[in-house]
Amino acid sequence: MKAIFSGGANEVGASCYLINLEGKNILLDCGIRMSSTKDNLPDFRLIQEHGGVDAIIVSHAHLDHTGALPIISRMYPQAKIYMTHATKDLTRVLLYDSLKIMERESEIPIYAENHVKDMLDRALCYTPGYTFTPFPDSQIKVTLYPAGHILGAASVYITSEEGSVFYSGDFSGFRQNTIEGAFIPKLRPDVAIFESTYGDKLHANRELEETRLIEKVSSIINEGGKVIIPAFALGRAQEIILILKKAINKGILKTKVYVDGMVREVCRVYKLNPNYLRQNLAKKIFKGNDIFFDDNVIAVEKPEMREEIIKESCVILSSSGMITGGPSQWYVEKLAQDEKNLIAITGYQDEESPGRRLLDIMEESPENRKIKIDDKEILIKCSIDKFGLSAHADMGEILALANSLYPKKIFLVHGDPEIINFLGKEVQKDLKSEVYIPSNGDIYEIDIKNPRKQIEKQPYPSMNQNCALTQENIKDLWQFIVEKIGVKQALSLEEIAQIWGKGVNTENLKELLNNTIYFEPDKKRMFLYHAVTEDELKNLQKDEVMELNQMLSLVDEYFGPESGLYKKGARFEEKIALLYFNFPDVAREKYSEKFKEFEEKTGWKIELNKNINISAINSILSKILPKEVLIKKVSYMNMEKKVIVKIEGKINDLDLVKDKFYSETGLTLLIANDKEGIQNEKKEIIMANSDFEDRMEQNKALKIIDEEFSKLPHKIYKKSIKTSSDGSKYIELSFISKVVGEKYTELIKKLSEKTGWPIGISDSCNQFEIINIVKNLFEEKGILLKKNPSIYMDNMIVKIITSSPIEKETLEEINEKLYYLTGFKVEML
Repeated sequence: MKAIFSGGANEVGASCYLINLEGKNILLDCGIRMSSTKDNLPDFRLIQEHGGVDAIIVSHAHLDHTGALPIISRMYPQAKIYMTHATKDLTRVLLYDSLKIMERESEIPIYAENHVKDMLDRALCYTPGYTFTPFPDSQIKVTLYPAGHILGAASVYITSEEGSVFYSGDFSGFRQNTIEGAFIPKLRPDVAIFESTYGDKLHANRELEETRLIEKVSSIINEGGKVIIPAFALGRAQEIILILKKAINKGILKTKVYVDGMVREVCRVYKLNPNYLRQNLAKKIFKGNDIFFDDNVIAVEKPEMREEIIKESCVILSSSGMITGGPSQWYVEKLAQDEKNLIAITGYQDEESPGRRLLDIMEESPENRKIKIDDKEILIKCSIDKFGLSAHADMGEILALANSLYPKKIFLVHGDPEIINFLGKEVQKDLKSEVYIPSNGDIYEIDIKNPRKQIEKQPYPSMNQNCALTQENIKDLWQFIVEKIGVKQALSLEEIAQIWGKGVNTENLKELLNNTIYFEPDKKRMFLYHAVTEDELKNLQKDEVMELNQMLSLVDEYFGPESGLYKKGARFEEKIALLYFNFPDVAREKYSEKFKEFEEKTGWKIELNKNINISAINSILSKILPKEVLIKKVSYMNMEKKVIVKIEGKINDLDLVKDKFYSETGLTLLIANDKEGIQNEKKEIIMANSDFEDRMEQNKALKIIDEEFSKLPHKIYKKSIKTSSDGSKYIELSFISKVVGEKYTELIKKLSEKTGWPIGISDSCNQFEIINIVKNLFEEKGILLKKNPSIYMDNMIVKIITSSPIEKETLEEINEKLYYLTGFKVEML
């Protein structure tokens, strides 16, 4: 056995370790250095001189472990690359972003886009826990194990006839907000390579650090300041988003959070890999919910938004974490001059990064608190604080893992020299293992005289099926596993595919397993699956429903394009099929029998949208109006369920057109042209029994109306002079809603008589004021809303989501007050 250290030894960055076993060269990671002042690539000459690369195994997606993969893969295209599914998705995002940065900064690129694509095409993905053989002519076996740290991160275990090697990669044993901690069984390695990033420290209590962060941010916000949190786009940023969201939902923190830089794209990849997340987040994604963004956590979609964002008191979360690039540089430069603001550092800072300089100047005198960003010197007047939210193992966790594995030889890498030396001494106090602290360029010949015996995992029995695995025959697979293997065994996608037989695509299999009642993900390792017990299956079958994708396909068969169905979805846990029709009232009446039949066949309940699809109105009008008629303007009166169309031209058979429009949309059609106004329709105007010849002066009339309503609980928000279709003028009063205005019909009639003016009630609705009233009513009861209420004008409903359950009596009391004040009622989502 031979170990060659091409990068990542006595440093953090450019991790690249070549292991020679049984004549095969296996490369563990191939990253870059993040510092701009050093050669950012590993020593490839060393690899070349020792026979090149036969296979590459990637621990996780961070660029200090993957940034040079396109180069080494271009040099050795025959070498397959092995990683987890999530790591491949994340590596794609990070490498393509690196290409953009090199192009933007006019650097000579170290690789091209086709090199990234070719490298990714050579990548083979395996589930953690599954053992694979990278070479057909060798006894070498490889298993990936969950390493915590970030989404998809894995430790690597290689066994061979010459001995076994364990490579920790970057790992963390504790459970984070997004992912579970490392899960590494009691393996028997002869050689182990451990990361040492925080090998001289014991981390602060994670919950206490999160609390301290929220308390500090809250104090800054309460004083009108702004907070910039430079964060690594991958891993740290997602953790902080969830920490901030939790505080906002609990009402502890009241602010907007803006997410900028590559963080947005990484969040998308997290949501595409729910089986690598914690169970609570995976379940939300399975239901179709967003785990990161909402009304309070907002993605910065365009650079132009930034100038507006920094005008308000808020929190900004942006890459890069070391302030070496990305929008975080811009935000720090803009916000550093104000003493009310805060820069919150939450992760590792390279020795030469602006982030490290910020930490170094925390205790310096005000005039010396300066850093350089892009050769520009910036005076730092704002507060600086550091929070221990690291996703790396500390000294205690590294020592615990070393004690658990107890390898014969230990190599400490991925750390600053003084930290590694300190950790090495601590390891020697605990273990009798030989401890090595390699430097870049070192080569070690390792002779394992008596390799440790490995526990051989017996292959599972196979059904040897040649047909595709589907929802129809998955019960046979479940029955076989229950009888031959048992329900306690957690199985990987690859193992389940092998148990079935041939021709199973693991990506399709994942979707199948996530949507069947016969299997369930392991609670802590969601990428592994258990067959459910027979008792669990019986309980599930009581409410057995059609598989999700099968049900959605059947929707298309039942309701074709002519039905006006434009969108479909589901609330998986509740087994509700969400159908969105252009005109839901029409669909409800027209397809009532089909809805019943569909529900009986699938076991899913149908829920229709409550609002019409306004964009569909134009296509209906174009279809039913004569070709010679020009449509100039279309107005939709949602509360009245009317559509006013301003036209140029004449419609001879107006009643026929209106009837046809109503039958297709359920809406009343009003036609107006420049000469005649609205045809066959007049504005409802309240008038006294008077000919209105002797009208009061306009301002005097409006003053009298104001005086009358000043004594009443409902105020008038706006008074206007309008012209009716016959050319006569009238006063229009705008209340919070038309329903409220109609409560005062008798009073308005008296005011009409007193002033000599016809008076109408506006159809408009003050949505902003209604939302404020809803918020206040809930706050009075000590109930927090998770997001802003949503108003549905068609049904006079305000939909809300509360952060905690609400008693029925309390909701009824709120609804009674809200209806009195606005004419609306609350509906819980």
